[in-house]
Amino acid sequence: MFTEVLLFAALAAPAVLAYEPVTCSPVNATRSIITSIDSADSFCTFLTGYGVRPVAPNEGCGGVYCQGPVKNNGLPMPKGYILSSNYARNDTTQYVQVTGCIDSSVWAQDPTDEGGQMDSNGWPYSCQGYKKFFSLIEPATNTFCIRCCMASDNSDCNSSISTHGCWNVVPGLYTMPDGSACKPPIGAPSNTTAVPTVISSSGVATAAVTTGHGPVVTSSAGSGSGNGSGSGSGSNTGSGAKPTVAPTSAGSHLGESIQILGSAAALVLTVAANL
Repeated sequence: MFTEVLLFAALAAPAVLAYEPVTCSPVNATRSIITSIDSADSFCTFLTGYGVRPVAPNEGCGGVYCQGPVKNNGLPMPKGYILSSNYARNDTTQYVQVTGCIDSSVWAQDPTDEGGQMDSNGWPYSCQGYKKFFSLIEPATNTFCIRCCMASDNSDCNSSISTHGCWNVVPGLYTMPDGSACKPPIGAPSNTTAVPTVISSSGVATAAVTTGHGPVVTSSAGSGSGNGSGSGSGSNTGSGAKPTVAPTSAGSHLGESIQILGSAAALVLTVAANL
């Protein structure tokens, strides 16, 4: 019996993957399920695993990745994935948010994938210090957003309209550091258009939305719910070679762990054969 257990362990060890699998179950969902927002340079949001396509069917397998300090057992954000981050805070209705641009090719995401939403509605996910949150990753437009709310209703954190896109669900600034629009992803169809840089129901940034890095206190009472069409405008098509940097140091550490597990499995097989 002992030999059989050792043999099973040895055979199972090589199946461990460096990144989350393409198909997965909500049961084994995440290493960390707590997001957080402190500033434009310090926040943690959800990503599906490296190369997991598309985002929406794999929302239950998301993990928390942190831009800046790693918190709550999250992982470091893949290097080069976040291209810009715009922080906003509304002290009247008590919500915080980060919106901005990504490079979906860094995480091997599908350039035609419209993305998916991970939220606190129906999942055991949460945002530290807040009652509700939702976050969206949208590879097809190279945009991301996350908002955390104190209100328990849908006034500021309406998780039921994710298909409307970040720019409607979380009105804010979707700009590169130079103020230009988020670039369409590498490999996207040539007719892909960039999303507008500033989105809200009135066509301008809501008063609670501010650019820059670090907390910016505002006194606006606007809810920032937005109701734009989400069709996008502009004409940037994007270009350039795919980044060659390693996606994340966490991936490297996991790869090293797999090598160790493989060696351990071989040793176990040897021991089992001699019993």
